[in-house]
Amino acid sequence: MSIAMSIVDIACKEAQQDGASSISIIELDVGKLAGIMVDSLQFCYDSVCKGTLAENSKLVINEIAGKGHCLKCDTEFEIDSFMALCPECESYEVEIKQGRELKLKAVTVNE
Repeated sequence: MSIAMSIVDIACKEAQQDGASSISIIELDVGKLAGIMVDSLQFCYDSVCKGTLAENSKLVINEIAGKGHCLKCDTEFEIDSFMALCPECESYEVEIKQGRELKLKAVTVNE
């Protein structure tokens, strides 16, 4: 709930600074390793939007796949956990390159 509240607060502040009358769409990038339950975020969204510029807006979530880079054999591959095993050399020396982000990508407003 607090993540949804923070996202809506940030979007509303940006919309107010631009003189918008309402928000129609909030778009997020959410990495699969970010620890965010997308269904829960979507469920909380409508509740926290009530009485704000974002009331009746749509939440668009782009899920970003996790990517790892093996430090031993230089292979890049898709991962779905922090304990990733390199598919080429079976090393656990894996650097996470992508998938931890939670980013407010765009706010579409009505003037």
